[in-house]
Amino acid sequence: MNINRKYTIIFGTLVLLLVIIVGGITYYNEKKEQAQIPDGKQEVLSFSHDYPDSLSELKGFIRFCRNAVFSDIEELKNKEIGCLIVDASVIDKFIESSSSPYTFSNPFTPIALFLESFTSFKTDQYLGISVNLKDVVREYDSSLLEKDKLYFCSISEPSWLDPFYLQIEPKQDLIFDEGDVSCAGVKMNNSPFINFSGFIPQAESLNIKQYLVDEQTASEVMNKQSFSEIKEILSNYPIIWQMEKPIIP
Repeated sequence: MNINRKYTIIFGTLVLLLVIIVGGITYYNEKKEQAQIPDGKQEVLSFSHDYPDSLSELKGFIRFCRNAVFSDIEELKNKEIGCLIVDASVIDKFIESSSSPYTFSNPFTPIALFLESFTSFKTDQYLGISVNLKDVVREYDSSLLEKDKLYFCSISEPSWLDPFYLQIEPKQDLIFDEGDVSCAGVKMNNSPFINFSGFIPQAESLNIKQYLVDEQTASEVMNKQSFSEIKEILSNYPIIWQMEKPIIP
C-alpha cells in the first residue's frame, strides 16, 4: 500500500512538472510571436537629409550602427558594419507591397551593410562604421577581456570626422589636416564598440587604424600637437583593427 502511494506521488509530481514545462514553452512562444508582429503602424529612425544634421540625429545614427553590430542574427556576428542613409522611397515601395507596419516620417532612412561589401567609398558620401570591440580584442588576445578597462587610440587618414561628433566626446578627439586622432579608455564588461562617422573626403583612400595602448600613452597622445609625432608614438603599439579602402569621385 505504501509502495503504491509512493509511486502515485512520484507519478503525480512528474505529470505536474510536465504541465508546467509545456505551459512555459507555450507562453514563451506566444510572447515571441507577439514581439515579432508589431501591432499597428510604427515609426522607425528616419532623417530629413541623407546625413545627420543635428547632434540628436547623429546619436540616433550611431545607436543604429551599434545595434547592427550587436545583433542576435548569426550572420552579423564577428562582422564590421558600414551604415548609410538612403532614400526611403525605395523602402516605402517594399513596405506597401509587404504590408509592413512601419512608416517613415522623413524621406531618408539608415541601412546597415557588411563593411567588406564596400569595394570603395564615394566622395561626399556620409558613412558610419561600427565594429564589435570585444570581437577585435578576443581575436588579438582573449585574456585581455578579463580586464575591466582597456585603452585604445585610433588614427583616420585623411580627416573626415563629423563636426557633431566632437560634441559627444570633445576630449577624446584631435583634428589635424592630415587626419583625426582619438584615444579613450573603454570598459569591457558591456558592449564596447569602435565607431566612426562622417563625410568621405576627397582623397585617394580612407585608412583607419586602431591601436591598443596603455592609460599613460592615451593621455600623452591627446596632449600632442603634431600628427607625425602621434603616429611615431603609436607605431610602438599593436594595431588590433584596421581598414583601408579606395575613394572614388
